Amino acid sequence: MTNTPAKPTNPNLVTIDARAASYDGDPVRILAVTSADSGKILVAKQDHWKDQPKAKENTIVVTDTPNLFGHWGMAFNEKEQMSTVMSAYKAANAAGLLSIDDSLARYDPKNVIQTRKFDERGRALDFDSMGMNNGHIAVLLAIWAARQAHGGYVITRQPSDDGEPLEDDDDSEFEMMPFSI
Repeated sequence: MTNTPAKPTNPNLVTIDARAASYDGDPVRILAVTSADSGKILVAKQDHWKDQPKAKENTIVVTDTPNLFGHWGMAFNEKEQMSTVMSAYKAANAAGLLSIDDSLARYDPKNVIQTRKFDERGRALDFDSMGMNNGHIAVLLAIWAARQAHGGYVITRQPSDDGEPLEDDDDSEFEMMPFSI
C-alpha cells in the first residue's frame, strides 16, 4: 500500500459558500471558487442549504440571513449593499472573469437585469425585483465575495522575492504630478 501525497492546495484559490433565503423561492446555497490573484470566478454548483457552515481555511461564507448561521464571513444587507453587489457583478462580467456552470444557468443574474434608463454615461441597469429569486441572489453574493477576495489580494500582496516590483506596479505615474482643483 503506497501513500499518495495530498494534492497541494493553491493558497490563492478561495471557496465561496453563498446562501440566500430572504427572496422568492426556496433557500439556495451556491458554491463558487475564485482565484484571488487573477480575479477569475467560477460559480460551480448548488449544494444543500441546511448544512451549517464551518470555518475552513480559504473559504468565505456570505449570506443574506446571518442570524441563521453560527459562522459567516460576509453579511448582505440589500438596502446598504445592493449597488455594490451589482457593481461587482457588472465588473466581473464585463472583464470576462465570470463563468457560471451550465447547471446553474437559471440563476444567472443576466436573466433578471433590465435597463432602467439612459443617461449621459450610457445605460443604467437595474435588477428586475419581480423575477429575482434566492438563486439569483446567491450567485450575486458569490460574485461579490469573490471580488472582495480579489480586492484584498491586490491590496495585501507582497513584492516578489527577488526584490523587483510586481509586473503591474507602476509608481512612476503617481510621482508628483501637477494637478489643479
